[in-house]
Amino acid sequence: MRYALTMAALLILVSSADVRSQETIRLTTAAAISQAMAHNESVLIAGSLHEGARQHVREVRSSGLPSVSASVNYSRNWLLPSFVFADQNVKIGSDNNITGNLTLRQPLYTGGRVRGGRRQAEFEAASIGYAEERTGQQIAALVEAAIYDHLLAAEILEVNRVALSRARSNLQQVAALHRVGQATEFDLTRARVQVSTAGADSVARASQFSFAEMALKDLLGISLAQQIVVDATYRASTILPLDDLPGLILTALEYRPERQQFLSLLAAQKGALHIAQAGGRPNLDFVANGQMQFQNDALGDASDGDEWRRSWSTGLVLSVPIFDGRRSHAQVAQARQQQYQLELEQERTDRVIEREVRQAWLDLREADGRLVARQGSVGQAEKGLEDAQTRYRTGRGRQLEVLDAQLVLVEAETESARARRDRAWALVQLELATGMLLSTEVSAGDGQG
Repeated sequence: MRYALTMAALLILVSSADVRSQETIRLTTAAAISQAMAHNESVLIAGSLHEGARQHVREVRSSGLPSVSASVNYSRNWLLPSFVFADQNVKIGSDNNITGNLTLRQPLYTGGRVRGGRRQAEFEAASIGYAEERTGQQIAALVEAAIYDHLLAAEILEVNRVALSRARSNLQQVAALHRVGQATEFDLTRARVQVSTAGADSVARASQFSFAEMALKDLLGISLAQQIVVDATYRASTILPLDDLPGLILTALEYRPERQQFLSLLAAQKGALHIAQAGGRPNLDFVANGQMQFQNDALGDASDGDEWRRSWSTGLVLSVPIFDGRRSHAQVAQARQQQYQLELEQERTDRVIEREVRQAWLDLREADGRLVARQGSVGQAEKGLEDAQTRYRTGRGRQLEVLDAQLVLVEAETESARARRDRAWALVQLELATGMLLSTEVSAGDGQG
């Protein structure tokens, strides 16, 4: 009986867990970005690299701190050398030998090696931090794009569903007119073909919607079987000054993580130059050493403190490179060339950033123009379809006019949705190009101005 109750309880727990796993997740744009920041593999890898760089900074800092080491050595002499003195066999040494050492070493002067290594590690960690920031911005942009693709696919699916409904209504109307002799057999066939075509388009749009949903789930690290509801709208505004292109370029040059990353790499390379220059300079270390030694044939006497011999010493160790085959000179030259290469890379990055900002700004202007051009087109297409249907019912028009009007309406509704999606994506691209994407996701992420 107890076994049965236990199994029943386990089944209830499993079934309740399955129900919870199938609960629908409601996603706003901000929630989707937060989900991606917590679960997207690219973001997690970038964070891991940054953490590794921070730990490397700790490792490099330790090279300038004192180091303390202890060692204990025990040796057992099974056969000792001996000699004969006064008719007696005298052994040299003891059967047991224990030696303990404690050493303290503190670098006093390294020619700039420690300072340069610390500078290099710190700025390299900073550059990886900027790379992590850029990865986060890029993933956030991809999330918004996936959200908008999902919204667009849903709108187009609805447009085609309504178009299929119109086609079926039109077929019923043509069939009724055909029965009373007011429509030809060709009109009836053409109406049936229109229904078949609209049905096939609806199936294709449903597949596209499923693909968009899977792409969004995959980007967010959500199970593809998980039910989701996207509770978002197209982005409609941004805090960026859209009428100030020079200001946008200056903002990008100040905030783009790539540029900050190159500045950090340049600073890190100066540290590498200090390390190379330190190769030809002297080093000075403070060393303190303590030793305890036990030598006795009876190992049990090691517990007697008087059997141990102790010694302590302190000193300075100075090492001066005299000739290294001009290796240090070559390393300094290499470090300077690498610094020059980074300066050129930074100049090229600045031009790329400016070009991307200009391109994003032009794309936004184009998207604005297309959106304005599409405004009112849906209403006009609906009015045109209504007029064509009225003329056809009264015998003053042809069915071809109705079919053309329906096609124009579907195209107008589809292109209107695409125009809103493209403008929202252009805003995202502009914020990504200026390096301001994540700083504005809360205010504009769900299309609220």
